[in-house]
Amino acid sequence: MSTLDTLLSPGMVRSAVLPVVRQQVSALEPTLARISSYHLGFIDEHGEPSTAANGKLTRASLMMAAAAGVGLRPEDVLSQAAALELLHNSTLIHDDIIDADDLRRGRPAAWKVFGTGLAILAGDALQALSLEMVVDDLGPARAEISSAFAEANRLVLAGQSRELTVRLGPDAGIAEYDRIVEEKTSALLECALVTPALRAGKPERVLAALRGAGRHLGLAFQILNDVEDIWGDPAVTGKPVRGDIGRRNPSFPVLAVFPASERLRGLWQAGDTTAAHLQEMADLVEESGGRRAAEQTSRDHFDSALAHLGRAELSPAASTELTTLFDRIVHRTA
Repeated sequence: MSTLDTLLSPGMVRSAVLPVVRQQVSALEPTLARISSYHLGFIDEHGEPSTAANGKLTRASLMMAAAAGVGLRPEDVLSQAAALELLHNSTLIHDDIIDADDLRRGRPAAWKVFGTGLAILAGDALQALSLEMVVDDLGPARAEISSAFAEANRLVLAGQSRELTVRLGPDAGIAEYDRIVEEKTSALLECALVTPALRAGKPERVLAALRGAGRHLGLAFQILNDVEDIWGDPAVTGKPVRGDIGRRNPSFPVLAVFPASERLRGLWQAGDTTAAHLQEMADLVEESGGRRAAEQTSRDHFDSALAHLGRAELSPAASTELTTLFDRIVHRTA
């Protein structure tokens, strides 16, 4: 195992980032701190210490690996890595409310335990805290990094809004889907990869390569996530199966075949959410080639992400580590 592997192991990232997250969240208004700590797995619904899952810390891991690639130490971006995890978790709290998802990481979502209003405020508090941490950091490229975080936050909100207002039909195609994913998912991954390069003063060509890697990584992940939503194992995904088609959210496998399938359009517009109806839609999407098209497109985006990563002029060890991380993110490999 290389030194970089040791430094950036999941255990190392967790031991470095989670104490910062815990400390920052504990300083929030007490009720908001309790809800946020529950969502983050630090406590249970009664306020007692918990061993619940804290999430994969994907964005923090990406940021620290990218930092090593541009000649920085992990601690040079520790505050930003923790801040990005807080920003990501603010979106999860809000997503659970918007999607009416009862579970998050195998236990009741924050809004189910504490109520919708307080959960919304907790998500807002994490968002504000994230931006405050970045602005208060006095390291190099403070202004540029703060701008990158603010832009990522703006894009996530825009993508969420677009997802709620765009409905599957003649005018909602793959291009619109890509835009939503680039805003809602890719933006935070791009921020994770670009922040260390900004801190290290890297030129625009490096920033552009890292942005491209994050963009395609987000698309590869989300498209395969859409496949798992319809045909995956809830024990692996942590979510009930066929949630997106039940809510009639336009996912990639459906979009890939929707225009050509009159029967699918009829089933979709019927509004039926029974298990049998959702199973019939899932079977029809697969028979029509939607699953196959989604899996191939995800592979294409994954390859593009690696191609952009190869142009980012990172150290060989960091490039190898990031390649492994990309694979873990998209394919849920160990």
